[in-house]
Amino acid sequence: MSRRKTLFVTELTDTKDSDVEGVGTIREDEDGNVYRWVKNDGTAVLVAHETVCYDVTSVGSAALFQSVGDPVTNDLMLAAGICVTGVAISGGICYGWIQVQGYHKHAKVLGVSGTAVAVGDELTPADGVGTLTRATAVGTAPKRPFTFIAMETCSDATGATYDKDVYIKCL
Repeated sequence: MSRRKTLFVTELTDTKDSDVEGVGTIREDEDGNVYRWVKNDGTAVLVAHETVCYDVTSVGSAALFQSVGDPVTNDLMLAAGICVTGVAISGGICYGWIQVQGYHKHAKVLGVSGTAVAVGDELTPADGVGTLTRATAVGTAPKRPFTFIAMETCSDATGATYDKDVYIKCL
């Protein structure tokens, strides 16, 4: 028997200034996409369709899957997912939903010089920004436990950001 919550106070696009869903709560939509209710404990506003990471300092505690922030060097291997909508910094309207598994349209993907991103390439959060970037060489199998898979090609124009479809595997 599943013990997952089935009734929710918020829509997936809602943000709140208090924890009305229970941080860490998992939610699934009719298409099988999975979401997690989190708190932005970072110092920057989280932007819709950009990636977020869990805080490495929370490893070993229940807090690990409850709060997120922009990707920074120490947290890159703890990809949490993609923000459904913008979420303010802690102290404001800092609670909202992130998508942790399934198909996501319009994820922010960063072009990298050299070779364009191909369908099936593994993507990872880029350091210091909310975009995704290539994680491995073309044709290399995914290596990370929390990862994103490109579902569209992406130009190799360095520094350009594109809205692309990805598959999220961060649950």
